[in-house]
Amino acid sequence: MKSAKKRERGQGSIGHVPGSRFFYIWYYDNAGKQHRESTKSTLKSVAQEQLNQRLAAMGRGEKSPTEIKSIRYEDMRQILIDHYREEKIGQLVDEKQEDGTVKVYPVKRPIKPLDEYFAGMRLDQMDTDVFRAYRVKQKDKGIDDPTINRHLSLLRRMIRLTVREKKLSFAVPYFPMVSEAGRVRKGFLQPEQFANLRDALPGNLQPYLLFLYEDVSRTTAAKDIVWSWVDFKEGVIEIPEDVTKNGEPLPLPMSDELMGMLKKQFRRDDSPVFDTTNFRKEFRKACVAVGLGTLTKMVSKNGYRWEKYVGLIPHDLRRSGIRNMVRAGVRESVAMRISGHKTRSVFDRYNITSTDDVKDAIKAVTVYNKKKARAK
Repeated sequence: MKSAKKRERGQGSIGHVPGSRFFYIWYYDNAGKQHRESTKSTLKSVAQEQLNQRLAAMGRGEKSPTEIKSIRYEDMRQILIDHYREEKIGQLVDEKQEDGTVKVYPVKRPIKPLDEYFAGMRLDQMDTDVFRAYRVKQKDKGIDDPTINRHLSLLRRMIRLTVREKKLSFAVPYFPMVSEAGRVRKGFLQPEQFANLRDALPGNLQPYLLFLYEDVSRTTAAKDIVWSWVDFKEGVIEIPEDVTKNGEPLPLPMSDELMGMLKKQFRRDDSPVFDTTNFRKEFRKACVAVGLGTLTKMVSKNGYRWEKYVGLIPHDLRRSGIRNMVRAGVRESVAMRISGHKTRSVFDRYNITSTDDVKDAIKAVTVYNKKKARAK
């Protein structure tokens, strides 16, 4: 039986329980359920401080530590899926499980490895040591660091959404991310190379390719563009705020060449502007044809055959377009507005300096030095 000093209702209480030398605190959550916690301290002042913290948290509508213990990975996963569905982020697919149930998966987001490792784990059990153990296990499977970073980023998103939605007083632990600085891609297209690539593609895919190159759009965002967003009079495509990655509306100007291509197409307000049928397959074929990629026939130990592609990828079009804007004299603030980048550090990863840029800089310095020498 507990021994606690009687207080007014709502103030909680402090006392002892038989067999323990520590003080305990009692308080009610916002649902009217009483909670008892050990303070792990023999000092009443410490117990009073912990009780004050719990009462303040309840006053803010937060959950108690015992309620946090009831939150498991599956609860957080569902909160993430609900968030994607409500905000119309990406694509969700239903997949039938072996037990006959149906599970929802976000396309292009690495959630299955998390499902396997964190199944049934409580939120309060997830800490940095657990995340490091997850990284080690994935490395043992041959998964590279950038991919594991994406796994952990998704889990971190789950936790943050859960903390926000459930009003938890829970400090999100540190996530051990490995730097990818040495793995930043450096592929880009010169304008003359782009012209050759465009001509090697089927005609129905050329408008999509041109838009990715000129307007530096992400491939997934470009696929979502519908005809009602196209304004031929103003010469822009108005991307609404609920579609852009940074949550801000974005008007993208169209070149005369792109407008000429689009005006020839059949238009319907709710239909996609760009035909992307078999785009990646045709893109690779075109890259191989113009010397921007290679396909190597491969055979696995089990006799499975496939072709390994190495070379330019569609996202390199975005990287190239950003670089072209800067080289053409577009102010970086404007280029960042068009590209949707909010931070300079990420933008600089796209604004790549090539060997030709360095050569041109040296030539410019040489000419400058010669002019100065003659002036003397």
